[in-house]
Amino acid sequence: MGSACSNIITPNPADVILLVFALIVLAVLVWCIRAFFYAVFLFIFSRWDDSKVKLAWNAIRYMIIWLFITVMVLFMAPTILKIFRVPNPDNYSAKYIFVKVWNIVSCVSTWITSVVTDYSNNNPFWDPEYPVWMTETAWTYNTYNDNFTVYDL
Repeated sequence: MGSACSNIITPNPADVILLVFALIVLAVLVWCIRAFFYAVFLFIFSRWDDSKVKLAWNAIRYMIIWLFITVMVLFMAPTILKIFRVPNPDNYSAKYIFVKVWNIVSCVSTWITSVVTDYSNNNPFWDPEYPVWMTETAWTYNTYNDNFTVYDL
């Protein structure tokens, strides 16, 4: 996957703990974004039906609760790890967890970019140097006499 992903997983146990915290934070953030759009969708298409409006408010309520719990755990992570006698618990502060989340997101975006680039490079129908609208011939469809007209450029 390249150099962007080389620092995600290492054999160091400290990085594994940091990776677990980062994956939990990332999962909660993705779930909250999904819950937000779900609530917006329910509000838009509810036609003020009480059951759908209640579902939308519950989705927003649970999203806020999960964000609050996640922020609390982030800032309490060093204290929790001190209780379990993990060495160097200050290495698991919110700053380091968010750096690891950023590394994961950049790794995934790099991978998606490489997949799209490989597809566009191997696709015989895609050539950015030679766009479709600049071909040697152009054609139009005439609805009046139901035929195509071809023009040489």
